Amino acid sequence: MTDRHQIIKEMENLPQELVEEVNDFIAFIRKKRVSSKLEVKSWSDFSLSSGAFDFWNDPEEEDYTLRDLRKKYEL
Repeated sequence: MTDRHQIIKEMENLPQELVEEVNDFIAFIRKKRVSSKLEVKSWSDFSLSSGAFDFWNDPEEEDYTLRDLRKKYEL
């Protein structure tokens, strides 16, 4: 028997007030899941809109060349 069927079987034997409590708990779990997804999206949107990564889009940013990588040593 799957977990879903087990839960249904258990609920059939519960008094009505406990069925209502289980229903409230299910609603809580669903709301928590949606809220969690919205929170992650909100933080993602915030970080992207904050300008923290704008330097990646700077067209004036020059790329490094091999000449930039050379290091001069004096003896």
